[in-house]
Amino acid sequence: MQSDEFWTAPPVMTSEWVICGSALNGCEREILDQFEHRTGITVTNSWSSNVTHVIANTDERGACARTLKVLMAILAGKWVLNVNWLKACIEAREPVPEEPYEVRCDVHGSFDGPRTGRLRAMQQAPNLFAGLTFYFSGHFMPAYKINLEDLIAAAGGSILEKSELSSTSLILYSVEPPQGNNLDTLNEIIKKREAEAEELAATVGCKAIPHTWLLDSIASCTILS
Repeated sequence: MQSDEFWTAPPVMTSEWVICGSALNGCEREILDQFEHRTGITVTNSWSSNVTHVIANTDERGACARTLKVLMAILAGKWVLNVNWLKACIEAREPVPEEPYEVRCDVHGSFDGPRTGRLRAMQQAPNLFAGLTFYFSGHFMPAYKINLEDLIAAAGGSILEKSELSSTSLILYSVEPPQGNNLDTLNEIIKKREAEAEELAATVGCKAIPHTWLLDSIASCTILS
């Protein structure tokens, strides 16, 4: 229950808020639990379209892990913040501006995705992958493929059957290493996936790209060349 003595903000300010944690460690999770308990604001464990703020674990450089929640938040134009925002709200006993706590980069080196995603949403820009069509070539881990499909859908892209490929399609191949192989075997497997995707792309005159292109484009909220 909300503690009136602690939280001074009128409920109307935060009634629409839904907070979700991403890859939080034990200490950060405790801060989020404390925030929920003291404010009565809704906290959820899983991503949904009504999430307004994702609180992400960050390293010493302020970089966050590239989780499904973070990528979905970028595409939806929602806040992606570090845990210091929760601490500042608790200390102030009311909501503080989010922008100083916005995550600027991820551990793979993508910058300003959350900010760009928010600005695109405010400007009602087209979805990031609007008009793009994708085909999955070769092996993908099933659960991982579902996540990629969800991201493509959230970004406004379409997934094709093989018979629907055209010169404007993008053929995706996985560079996710299979488990339990040595480095030489891994490289061979990934090269084989690439070669098969390139061969298929050549038959229809389109491009083959590694699945990481999807993740890098979403993480920076920019279509990479």
